[in-house]
Amino acid sequence: MMQRIKFNSSESNKNNMIKNGLCIALLLCSFLTEAQSATQESVSEKKAQKDAAVTTLNQKFSAKVLHAYQDNSKTKVADAFAYFQLLTDASLDADLKKEVIDNIHLLFQNPNALVIDFTSDSLDKIPLTQFIQKLLISEPILFTVSNEAHYDSVSYQSWNTNYTVTRTKSGVNSTTNVMQTIYFYETPKVFGSETKVVFSTLLGAM
Repeated sequence: MMQRIKFNSSESNKNNMIKNGLCIALLLCSFLTEAQSATQESVSEKKAQKDAAVTTLNQKFSAKVLHAYQDNSKTKVADAFAYFQLLTDASLDADLKKEVIDNIHLLFQNPNALVIDFTSDSLDKIPLTQFIQKLLISEPILFTVSNEAHYDSVSYQSWNTNYTVTRTKSGVNSTTNVMQTIYFYETPKVFGSETKVVFSTLLGAM
């Protein structure tokens, strides 16, 4: 009789252990499920906030307004090539060359942006600062930028401008298709007692 009771007691303990183990497992599963759900909600919420913050320029402006800014950037591209051409003019004095270089840097978003090396027939891409130095010792080069330009890859802060450049060097003409990134910035500026947002474009890499 004592043996029977002892066996039953052992079996009962075993059953209790199994039940306790199942309860703990269920609690862990419930905790993990809630944690995963909370993590997914947090990731989804952050993604939604990020998507809301990143509005592309063609969503922010009407097609007409955006095209006006793009056309304005085309003028800056033409100005840049006019400055490039001036640097190859040996008759330009040192002070004027310095002023031209300063104006080039004002047009570009980054002085080390990669640009096409029009002083070389290989048309490799080199940093803007290096290109400027090569222009200063180059034979005269004439640049003509096409009036027609195409725009694509519009993001929240930039777009690509596609145009053609005709280079005349040593009497030989060559035409190159160029795709250049144009950056768009909104800068708050103070005018007297008022602060207004000023929109500007800067040239990027080719």
